[in-house]
Amino acid sequence: MRTIIVRGALWRWVGVAAVVVVVAIGAVAAAFNHAYITTPSMYPTIPPGSLVFIEEQPAYHPGEIIEFRANGLLWIHRLIGIRSDGSLITKGDNPQNKPDVFVPETRMSDVVGKVVLSIPFLGFPELALHHPAYALAWFKAELGTAGRVVLFLFMLGSAALLFRAPRRHSPGPSAEDPAAQSALLAEGRPSGGEARSTL
Repeated sequence: MRTIIVRGALWRWVGVAAVVVVVAIGAVAAAFNHAYITTPSMYPTIPPGSLVFIEEQPAYHPGEIIEFRANGLLWIHRLIGIRSDGSLITKGDNPQNKPDVFVPETRMSDVVGKVVLSIPFLGFPELALHHPAYALAWFKAELGTAGRVVLFLFMLGSAALLFRAPRRHSPGPSAEDPAAQSALLAEGRPSGGEARSTL
């Protein structure tokens, strides 16, 4: 019984800690320039569902991952070169990608900032708010079969511990107590120590 109570308390603390972490990440995301990744163009470096943080820099150099505006959208790709006329050459890290072609060409004035931090999975909540089916499909793909099994077992175990109420037994009146025996006989109940479960 004590083990069940301890486990229940432990999982409650785990739940509280998880909420605190999520709130903290949300606060940080709200305070700093960030984005969530929607496509596999930067895979495997930055998979879909990642949360990335962007900081403006005084200069940008080939090899850095940058956020920039092009064709009316915001992109996060790697800067792989700078042409002699100042236009930028960018490309997603996905091996299937070719260097980007934008009209007009991208320039330093289009750069928003450099990706300074990328955290896998933490962008899925925002992605799910805007594209639920797409986010779920990528979340399953990123977890893989083993990850889905582990997640399922974790959720199953958590539910079993959280919803299994500990049973505390309180003994009835002692059979050796004459007053208690009289009361039990008057009620038509046996005088043996009867245990009842209370939730």
